[in-house]
Amino acid sequence: MTTQPDMLQVALQGFHTSRIRYAGQLGEGHPEEQMIIPTIEVIYWACVLDEQLELNDAPYGASPDFGREVLLGTRFARNRATHQLPMLIKKRSGLSVPVTVPVRLEEMVWLPVEDLPPGRPAPRQQRHYVQHLAGTPVRHTIDQIASWFAAEQNRQGSLLGKGTASLTEVPHQPNHAS
Repeated sequence: MTTQPDMLQVALQGFHTSRIRYAGQLGEGHPEEQMIIPTIEVIYWACVLDEQLELNDAPYGASPDFGREVLLGTRFARNRATHQLPMLIKKRSGLSVPVTVPVRLEEMVWLPVEDLPPGRPAPRQQRHYVQHLAGTPVRHTIDQIASWFAAEQNRQGSLLGKGTASLTEVPHQPNHAS
């Protein structure tokens, strides 16, 4: 069964919409624990898109690019804890670069691979998880994935083509006075 490009656009819009919601809550200064909800939604949409493109678009599936590696690592994390995804990240104290407004003194980061729930071996995905996700802020991963999908939308012959979602645009993050 071939994935219909229209449904890929729906999934792309789902990714974009959930990313906007994530960025908005991040900019509003929501507590890190509450950020888990939109984070999971963004990650699931990203993995759905990656899997469908890998199955139905040979150049995409064969791509050795950085964004594709980040997505493979993200799929490893998602696959390790489909029902435990909030347990893949932890709160880390201290500032992270780049600094965002409002300034956050805590940030959600991906766990080290040895702290993830057990699962089926996936050496390629695990290698990319360790290389690109483990210990890094979740917000960086989400931005990297969005950049990758934006580039993929513009690749000649991509199944994503020119959709309605502009993945590089994120709403302005308001500067709230404390």
